[in-house]
Amino acid sequence: MPKPILVGFDPRTADRAPVDFGLAAARFTGAPLVVGCVCAGRITGSAAGQVEEDLAEEAAAALEQLQRELETDEAAVTYRELTGTSAARALHEAAEQQDAGLLVVGSTRRGALGRLLPGSTADRLMHGAPCPIAVIPTGWQPRGSLATVGVAYVDTPEGREALRGAHALANRAAAALRVLTVAQIDLGVYSEAEPRVAGQRGKQASEVAGEHRILAERAARAAVAELDGEVEVQVDAFLEDPAESLIRVSEHLDLLVCGSRGYGPLRAVLLGGVSRRVAAEAHCPVIVLPRGVEAALEALTTTTPGTAVA
Repeated sequence: MPKPILVGFDPRTADRAPVDFGLAAARFTGAPLVVGCVCAGRITGSAAGQVEEDLAEEAAAALEQLQRELETDEAAVTYRELTGTSAARALHEAAEQQDAGLLVVGSTRRGALGRLLPGSTADRLMHGAPCPIAVIPTGWQPRGSLATVGVAYVDTPEGREALRGAHALANRAAAALRVLTVAQIDLGVYSEAEPRVAGQRGKQASEVAGEHRILAERAARAAVAELDGEVEVQVDAFLEDPAESLIRVSEHLDLLVCGSRGYGPLRAVLLGGVSRRVAAEAHCPVIVLPRGVEAALEALTTTTPGTAVA
């Protein structure tokens, strides 16, 4: 039995995008789906003063309405009213209790339609996630098939874990995989351009940057060559700002998988400026993997495939 998919549904916005993604993921993986709606409930005493101001007082009505809307869907869904002083904390605890394989949350109401902008709940969940987190842009709707999966690749253990997970999803969906790696221009490029021997011609900074791009592409191709499965793979190596590259390409993806940085606490997800910006501005759903959780996405693909929907 695969691990369940837990969706955080916001009763204030009633944004269906996370639920729709969760339904698609459940059909695709065969995993059970749990929709959790966080509310303040009847919290009394000193804890009452710690309730976040934007937390709904109750969630039963919102869950009932959502259940009526989903009655015709074939996927089996469990609905849970989660009580707590913080949406992030309640969802984190529920994910641990359910041993969730994926936690799905929406973007904040401040985000433009079709763009992903993590609010405080998503942002806080990313600091100590018990499982991968999918953040869904406001207004996202299923397209009908998962055609192209992208992965942000860095030649690190965390980058290779993201690649394996994205490859497993693409293999299951018979989708194409775009491996995106970036050679960033920094001060080191200019120091490498200096001649090593007196009287010897130095290199142009563009030459050194081009060499870095080639090395990044080779590393990505070598990592892809170690993977099994019949997956159409395209490797793209860019020579520009990493966040700009990933955000631009996300317009042409159905899903983007990102790993964590190679340092920081275990189970932290987004620690770097590049990852944070990609999660804030991507045009497609983004799955981010917590550091130290191995084979997380592969665990969602071990049952008989369902209908891949993106």
